[in-house]
Amino acid sequence: MKLLGILSALLCSVLSCPPLLAGQGSRSVLGAAQELYPDQGYLSATRYANRYFGFAFDLPADVQLQPVPQPVARDGRIQMLQLAGPPPAYAAVSIVAFPPRSKTAVDAKAILRKALDQELLFGVEELHGLSKIALAGHQFYFYETRRGAEQHMALASNLEGYAVLAVLAANNEKTVKELELSFQHVTFIAPANVREFAGADAKEYEGPALSSHRLAQLQADPPASHIDAGEVLGNVYKNQGLGFSYPIPPGWTLEAEGAVQPAIERSRKRDSEDPWMGAGERELMKACSRTLFSALAKRPGTDGQLSYDDFGEVTVSASSSTCFPGMKFPASPSDRRAIQDFLRQFGLTHPVLRDMRDAKAFTSGGSLVVFLHGTVAFQIPGDELSRRLSIAMAVTSRRGYILTWFFAAPHDSELKELLDEKTAFDPEPPTTEASPAKTAGANAAPAATATQQQGAAETTASSHPSLLRPGETMQDQQVNGQPLPQQKH
Repeated sequence: MKLLGILSALLCSVLSCPPLLAGQGSRSVLGAAQELYPDQGYLSATRYANRYFGFAFDLPADVQLQPVPQPVARDGRIQMLQLAGPPPAYAAVSIVAFPPRSKTAVDAKAILRKALDQELLFGVEELHGLSKIALAGHQFYFYETRRGAEQHMALASNLEGYAVLAVLAANNEKTVKELELSFQHVTFIAPANVREFAGADAKEYEGPALSSHRLAQLQADPPASHIDAGEVLGNVYKNQGLGFSYPIPPGWTLEAEGAVQPAIERSRKRDSEDPWMGAGERELMKACSRTLFSALAKRPGTDGQLSYDDFGEVTVSASSSTCFPGMKFPASPSDRRAIQDFLRQFGLTHPVLRDMRDAKAFTSGGSLVVFLHGTVAFQIPGDELSRRLSIAMAVTSRRGYILTWFFAAPHDSELKELLDEKTAFDPEPPTTEASPAKTAGANAAPAATATQQQGAAETTASSHPSLLRPGETMQDQQVNGQPLPQQKH
C-alpha cells in the first residue's frame, strides 16, 4: 500500500539504528543456551505469535492475510512481520522493532510523534491524535490517519529495551477497524509457552527479510570461508573447487579487492545518498561472498583513489547460494519473469546493478549467463568533474555458487577488450551417460557469447568464446539488451 510505504520511509528518516549483529539483540530462554531473536515467532492463517517478546494476536480470517517477503531495512529496524491481503481492501499488517542504541534508549512515544508529524507534512487527515492505551497490561501509544481511501493505525510500545511498532492498514475503514480490534486483543505469554499458544497449525516464521537468527548462524560459520580461493599460475587464475580459469591481462596487478565499487560508495556517501545496502545485507555479504581476485590495469593510490587515464578492472567473486534461498537463478534465457525476479533479488546485494540499464541472458556451453552493461558517474576528492566509467557484469550459477565477473573501463572500447578475454570451465563429472554433443560442450565459458546455432552442438573447449558474439559491438549490446527493472528501496 502506498501509505504504508510512505510511513516506512518516514520511519527510516526518523531513526538511525545500529545494525543487529551476531550476539546482539538475543537472549537465552528456558535456562538453556538457546538464543532467541526479536524476529523469531510462529505464524498461521489465524494467529501470529512472537517468541522473543512473548505476545500473540489473532488475524481476521476474512481479511485473507498472507506473508510478504521484503528486503532488509536500511535503518537497522528488525522486521518481525509483514502481511498483505488481496484487493479491494489491500489490508496490511507490519511489525518492526527498533533496537536499543549504545547510550540512548529508544522511545516508542517519540518514534510515533515524529512519524505523525512527518505524515501531517505529507497532507493526511488526522483521525486520532497521538494517545496512549493499555493492552494486556502494557502501555501502547497510537495514532490514526487517512489519506484518500487509505487508512491506518500505528501503535508502539517499549518492550524488553526495544521500541516495537505495529502498523494496521487497509483501503477501507471497516477492514482497518477489524484489524484494530484483533490487535487490541493481544495476549502476552511466557516465551516457554509461545509454541503451544501459537496453535498446532502454526509454522516457524522469522520475519519477511533476512532473519537475525539466520544471520547469526551464517556469521558463526561463514560460508565464504569455505570457498576455494584459487591460485594464479603464470598469468592464469585457476580455481579447482569452482572449476574454471581466467587469463589475467598482461601487465595487470592483482589485488585482494576491487577498487571501483568502493570508490563509488565513498562518493555517494559524500553526496549524502542513501546507503547501497542495509546493515544486515552487508553482514550477509561478508559472511557469504568472497572476492576471488581483482585484476587492475593500474594500482590505486595510497589513499585508495583511482587514476582513470589508463584504468581497467576485472573482479571475480563467488557467493554461496545457500545464503539466498529466495534468490532463484533462472533456468532458461527465454524466461523473462524468472530473469527479472533474479535480478531484483541479486540487486539487493549488488546495488551497482542500478547503474546497469541493459540486461540480457543467453546459454553458452551448457551454462546460462545473465549479462548486464551500463555506465556509472561519480566524483573523487579534489576533482570538480564527475568521472564516468563503462561497467559490465556477467553472472552464472555453478556448483552451488553464484559466480560474478565485474568489469570496468573508462570507455566502451576499453570495456570490449576486457569482455573479449576467455573464461573456461572444467568438465563437470557426468551424472548420467553423456551424449557426444553434451560432452563437447562441457568445457565452454560461463561468461561467453550466445552463439545461437539451430540444433548444433555447444561450443567446444578448443574455442572458448568471449562475452560478445562474433562481430557484435557494445552498441549492439545497448540496443538489443532488455531494460533492467527498477530497484525498489
